[in-house]
Amino acid sequence: PVRRVAACLARELYACTMREVTAEDGASEECTSTMAVAIVNANEENLCASLSRCVSADELEVGIKTRLVDPATQSRSAEAIEIRLELKAMGVWQAAAAIAYCLEHESKDATVQAVLRALAGDAT
Repeated sequence: PVRRVAACLARELYACTMREVTAEDGASEECTSTMAVAIVNANEENLCASLSRCVSADELEVGIKTRLVDPATQSRSAEAIEIRLELKAMGVWQAAAAIAYCLEHESKDATVQAVLRALAGDAT
């Protein structure tokens, strides 16, 4: 049950990212996918690896316990992977990784922080 719920959650996270990326907003030509950046920051590649193991039914024997193959979990995992691959083909993960990298380094850069504080002071 836990793996099935995790697969459903992964599918919904990827679907939410897809909706965010493909949403047509007439007022803006920009795409700021906060969901994609958050997923990348949470080590999305490990999620994909776990989903792949669920689909292929690897790691079914853990110690002395044997897990049964669950077709519903495999199906949800496959659906999640399919959406992920569409996002990858669109370049979403690469862009999100670049944004995450910039945000991380921007927050550590004293010069950038000084400029942002100065701009915030001018805005008030």
